[in-house]
Amino acid sequence: MTIRIAMLFILLSLICASAQAQPATLNIAVSVAPQKYLAQQLAGEHATVRVMIKPGQSPTTWDPSPREMAQFASTDLLFCVGVPFEHIWLPRLQNNFPNLKVCDPRQQIALRQMPEHDHHNETHHAQPEPTNQTLDPHIWLDPLLDIQMAENMLQALKELDPAHQQDYQQRFEQLRHELTQLHLEIEALLLPYQSRSFMVFHPSWGYFARRYQLQQMAIELSGKEPKGAKLAQITQQAQQNGITAIFIQTQFSQKAATTIANQIGAQVITLDPLAEDLPLMLRTTAQKLSHALEASCPPSSH
Repeated sequence: MTIRIAMLFILLSLICASAQAQPATLNIAVSVAPQKYLAQQLAGEHATVRVMIKPGQSPTTWDPSPREMAQFASTDLLFCVGVPFEHIWLPRLQNNFPNLKVCDPRQQIALRQMPEHDHHNETHHAQPEPTNQTLDPHIWLDPLLDIQMAENMLQALKELDPAHQQDYQQRFEQLRHELTQLHLEIEALLLPYQSRSFMVFHPSWGYFARRYQLQQMAIELSGKEPKGAKLAQITQQAQQNGITAIFIQTQFSQKAATTIANQIGAQVITLDPLAEDLPLMLRTTAQKLSHALEASCPPSSH
């Protein structure tokens, strides 16, 4: 019996020593899935990354369960990005978990205002002074802005875990190369369609459109589906711009998009700006846009 106890003690000691020898990994939370791609590419095996917005959920209505809230007690770093739920929940999280480090990776990025009024001529109407709640958060839909965001995330990782800063830097250089190549690929694909318009339900693609010199036409008006005369006006604008495809996302209603598509004979095509595989999502988006713009007619001059 004494020998068995001694052997058990030795085994437990070895297990504890092994656990202590294993480097601790960072526990990182991100607001949306595309950020997970960036964070995981940078941190590699040095961190586990979880997404606050689950697949199919909307960034406007995040409501954490008690279990999800409890996870923040062991979270080392939270990367926000300006999506709507953060305006309410970030102050609450910081109040309940004062040791939680929050990093906003939007530094040095020229943020655009979310179109709130006339979405169909965004560049020609004066907009109210931007506030945190009216700024467009969808910066991850521009590969070059992803590089800037990743660099800001890199600095946060280095500060939090200086022992692995060389690994983080090497991973960033690789990620920067991949995103630069992705940008060049998309740029070449969409070059023939500069200044052309594409129609979406929710105006998620403003940064993408700005980067590749396209015009985003959004159906949604201040977060609501248009009706009556406004819906008729948007339908007319779609016809004038030769729209043959309307792009939707699963987090929002498809009713208005389907109504317009039926009236003008357009396809309804799903895009997912919240997909975790960021390069695949951007590449797929560019391909779908290219096909739609190739099939569409140039805008009417009348």
